[in-house]
Amino acid sequence: MRLFYRKYGDVGNPVIVVLHGLLGLSDNWDYFGKHFAELGYHVIIPDMRNHGQSPGMETFNYSVMASDVMKVLKDENVTRCSVIGHSMGGKIAMMLAFRHPDMVERLEILDISPRQFDYPLQHVDFIDAMSHVDLKKVTRRSDVEDELSKRNYEKRIVLFLLKNLSYSREKGFRWKPYLKAINRNIEEIGKGFDPSLHYSGKTLIIKGGKSDYIIEEKDKPYFECHFSDYKIVTLPDSGHWIHVDDPVGFMKTTESFFMSNK
Repeated sequence: MRLFYRKYGDVGNPVIVVLHGLLGLSDNWDYFGKHFAELGYHVIIPDMRNHGQSPGMETFNYSVMASDVMKVLKDENVTRCSVIGHSMGGKIAMMLAFRHPDMVERLEILDISPRQFDYPLQHVDFIDAMSHVDLKKVTRRSDVEDELSKRNYEKRIVLFLLKNLSYSREKGFRWKPYLKAINRNIEEIGKGFDPSLHYSGKTLIIKGGKSDYIIEEKDKPYFECHFSDYKIVTLPDSGHWIHVDDPVGFMKTTESFFMSNK
């Protein structure tokens, strides 16, 4: 299976791989791909399986998704890269670093811990909301927006979910993600990692100050177990979607972390 992915910047430049979160898309990172390309990087941003333009598959866990990313890197002849992962993408990035530490030069994790999440992921409700929209009766994008708004989501959440809506004359409206497979495997996305897995490279954890996905006193033992050279930076005005809530803070923090490679 081959993932769809976007590329920015010149081949031969230092490589950054960006991995989106659950119900995310490579397209959501287009601005940052162009920005880092302008700084002299070659940026690769895939749609993960069951998302965007990548194939839908029944198997959906961190092991297979890390393997999917590895195939992309092999196809692009990448032997060394830095990796940014948000939420689910952060755990995929961790798995990639655990398995291929010689390939991952630096690791940046956005608002996710390596531990198991023992409470229902908020995305479960998002998937339920999307699944309950009767797309056969929809004639306009605004109809879907109205249906999602009935859940009393913040406007930005509705817009985030609508990024996953596509339209064609032949098929009408449809959701890009393979929602049934994602929902069937949702517990896999909440799982933590075996304590034996470890990455010794430089690791940056960026926490959203208004998010509870990382609780430092609770998560410190997990970070110390899995990473021997890490630091945590908190962006106080950001929620879980760090790159959306505080794009300037995200870019400045990331540039400081990665530019020291050069």
